[in-house]
Amino acid sequence: MEADGWCAGALTDESGAVCLLGATRKEAGGDRGLEADAAAVVLDAIRRSFGDHVDSVPAFNDTHRTGRVPVRLLGEAVSMAEARGL
Repeated sequence: MEADGWCAGALTDESGAVCLLGATRKEAGGDRGLEADAAAVVLDAIRRSFGDHVDSVPAFNDTHRTGRVPVRLLGEAVSMAEARGL
């Protein structure tokens, strides 16, 4: 997201920017199991900061007008994933 840019409402926009789930998918490189594990970690990071009322990664991503919070949450998820050995 830092390199490609952030977007809402789509996994990837016409300029190549990605949402939280799009970034996760891109980094997983086609490994659907890794993608699912990573998306679960992202959702865990979101819920740690914003509570259990968040239904999904895309729903959280799309509530923001800029990528500032999603990028920060992605950084937290990366730290969590590393701690979990993903």
